[in-house]
Amino acid sequence: MIKSTEHFSFTVSNLNDGLHFFCDLLGLKATPVMDVINEGVQKIVGMPGAHLRISLVQIPDNKNIELIEYVKPKGKKLDLRTCNTGVAHVAFVVDDIQKMYDDLSKKGVKFNNPPILVPGVDGKGRWTVCYLKGPDDITLELIEKKS
Repeated sequence: MIKSTEHFSFTVSNLNDGLHFFCDLLGLKATPVMDVINEGVQKIVGMPGAHLRISLVQIPDNKNIELIEYVKPKGKKLDLRTCNTGVAHVAFVVDDIQKMYDDLSKKGVKFNNPPILVPGVDGKGRWTVCYLKGPDDITLELIEKKS
């Protein structure tokens, strides 16, 4: 039986750019970068000879977002529009979505839309929500729950 989540993961084309986004722009903390070249990980990912650079971005609820750059083999750019099968996103609960939107917009972060007030998907209350583009066009969501 599943007990909880351990981490979420995104593959990025450049780990330093990914860490800049999550740490410098979003204000999160990350573990030191690890170069991973070992048979165990190569078996896990199903790629003999793989070389990965990995860092864990720590999120406030004691979970992590694992950022992975494949040094070898290099991956290719995919169409990450949210309508495409298999595309994922992470939603962060924030306490002042308008302030985050304004601050991140000034820093060049691209949003699909400004914050919009919508009914909560859980059928309870209302949420203010916006989607933004992270490194390599990864979609992230900001949510401020309203009463």
